[in-house]
Amino acid sequence: MLKFFNRINNFIRNLLLDDVDKDFGGPLPYHRKFGSVERQKKDLKQKRAKERKEQSRGF
Repeated sequence: MLKFFNRINNFIRNLLLDDVDKDFGGPLPYHRKFGSVERQKKDLKQKRAKERKEQSRGF
């Protein structure tokens, strides 16, 4: 009986989690901190520009 449940469990896991074992060969797409340095600098400049714009508006 236990073997039967293990087989069902493995079958369902393989259906639902088929891309878990996939090798991406680099950083995962949702990890923004692993991006290029140029993109990080660009993002930081945009963030600072937005903050300056919001602060200069006043009340």
